[in-house]
Amino acid sequence: MRLHYTLLVLLLFARCASAGQPLTLSQCLQTGLENNPALQASRFKTETADRDVKVTRADFFPSLNTSYSASRISNISAQGPTDSDYIDKDAHSGIVKLTQILYAGSRIVNTHDKAKILEQAVQAEYQLARLELAYNIETTFYKVMKAKQDVISAQEAVTRLSESVKAAEAFFRKELVPQVDVLKARVDLADADNQLSIAKNNENRQRVALFSLMNLPLDPETEFTDEEALVMGERPTFETCFDTALEHRPDLKSLDFQRQAADKQSSVSLAKYLPMVKLDAGYYDIENDYAELGTTGISFYDRDQTNRYWQAGVTVSWDLFDGGRSWYESEKYELETQRFGALFKEARNVIATGIRKALYSIAEAEQRILASKDALVAARENYTAEDNRLKAGVSTITALLDAQSRLVRAKSNAANATLDYRLAQSELRLMTGEQTRW
Repeated sequence: MRLHYTLLVLLLFARCASAGQPLTLSQCLQTGLENNPALQASRFKTETADRDVKVTRADFFPSLNTSYSASRISNISAQGPTDSDYIDKDAHSGIVKLTQILYAGSRIVNTHDKAKILEQAVQAEYQLARLELAYNIETTFYKVMKAKQDVISAQEAVTRLSESVKAAEAFFRKELVPQVDVLKARVDLADADNQLSIAKNNENRQRVALFSLMNLPLDPETEFTDEEALVMGERPTFETCFDTALEHRPDLKSLDFQRQAADKQSSVSLAKYLPMVKLDAGYYDIENDYAELGTTGISFYDRDQTNRYWQAGVTVSWDLFDGGRSWYESEKYELETQRFGALFKEARNVIATGIRKALYSIAEAEQRILASKDALVAARENYTAEDNRLKAGVSTITALLDAQSRLVRAKSNAANATLDYRLAQSELRLMTGEQTRW
């Protein structure tokens, strides 16, 4: 079923790419969560843990085994009253035996409970892997969109500066501006070309990272589009976010499950000091085929024997001394229980710190977005005004270049603020363990 679903996702991806339709964030998440090999390995680990539970469950049921043996015994020498005729024989035996553990000091129960707890821990680790992969895809997608926007802004800057250079050269030929203005315009154009190359390289690097997370071959023709409008809603409180994290964060669940499993293993070790009671029941078929007939001195008789019988009994075994092995093993897992408890507290602290940082980053990015919007509007109006003034002959090339520089800076600040806001939101979702997008 999963294979069919994966093939369907790949088919839809191929159709979107061939049709020239850009991929959205939701489509990237869906593809990555189904296709990422590291996540697939984590999924196989959950299936392995499920088999471990079934392995331990088998100890509750009786075991049934059978054996058959055939042997030939030939006499070499005999001394004393032994008759060699009783030694030379063919022996055949068949056994069917059933064994049921009646009491094992709760070892079987605790071992089974431990396997079920570890299965839950592995499932939590799988959910954590999904959460982290979704976070990486989401943040990389936003970086791709930011890099794409940077390329567009850099291309616009190159276009504007190319016009500025042409204007400066025309004014210089008419001796309306000094040569230094032409040189400044050319330097700024060269710098804009360099920034464009850097922006294109950064976009390609982010695209490579995104395709890698989705485990898909790099396709230069594939485009990505952000279907979500930036909406700055009401910021949640730290207490609300932290409560959500305590409920949803998979790593906290995993550490708590591992602590419980270590506690179960400690009980298993102590139970080794208790007796084990087994019920054995078996059917035996034994045949002895002697090489020669027996004699009473007067007549001969057949010595061959065939014995078939049932046997049932209860066996009690008790290990009275093991050099303290089980005791120290129990103490070892008690320490493991305390270790996982300490790791749980540390994880809580890390999550609480991450939530606070994300909330601070969101608040800062919100202020920058609002400020950058006004600055971008002003920078555009200023550049348009300087361009018109230069064409009217009442401004200078230097003033236009300054206006161009401020416009580029305003666009960069706005794009960076938007990216930081979205990255902070993704960080907050990661810290709280929310999986609303997938």
